[in-house]
Amino acid sequence: MKKLLSIAIFGLLLYACQQDPVVKLEQKLTELDAAMGGASVTDKAKAEEFIKTSEELAGLLEKANPDKYVNLLLKAAGLAKTIQQPEKAIALYQMVMDKYPQHKKAPTALFMIGFVQENDLNQLDQAKATYESFLAKYPNDPDFTDDAQNALKQLGKSPEELIKEFEQNAGKPQ
Repeated sequence: MKKLLSIAIFGLLLYACQQDPVVKLEQKLTELDAAMGGASVTDKAKAEEFIKTSEELAGLLEKANPDKYVNLLLKAAGLAKTIQQPEKAIALYQMVMDKYPQHKKAPTALFMIGFVQENDLNQLDQAKATYESFLAKYPNDPDFTDDAQNALKQLGKSPEELIKEFEQNAGKPQ
């Protein structure tokens, strides 16, 4: 009798897990990650589906698991950038900023908005404003403060101008 009860409980748990939308979406993301070719992305359609599924799962986790919410959106945003959908990447990074501006990974999201504006969309005025906002909000961020400051110094300069500046500064003591 005990064995039969244990089997029944196990069966119910297995059935419940299969019906849980979070579990289903997590499984789908795992399958899509493999199908799209991982970080190298060989299947753009699968990557787009991964992004959409990530957004759906993030919506379910938004309040219950903020860390997973942020991580999902950051990964989806990075993937959107990889498959040359910069507007989508910015929208996903912005979702992190809107919902969790105090999260430990919020500085990453804000910096990346500026980075995409600068490098993918050539929106230099917006990138400048975003980098300045980053420095105002997160002046001591160990990962991106120096990058934001350097981006502002180099914003809009051609590779030739950057090389010339580097050569001029190469002989100067630091």
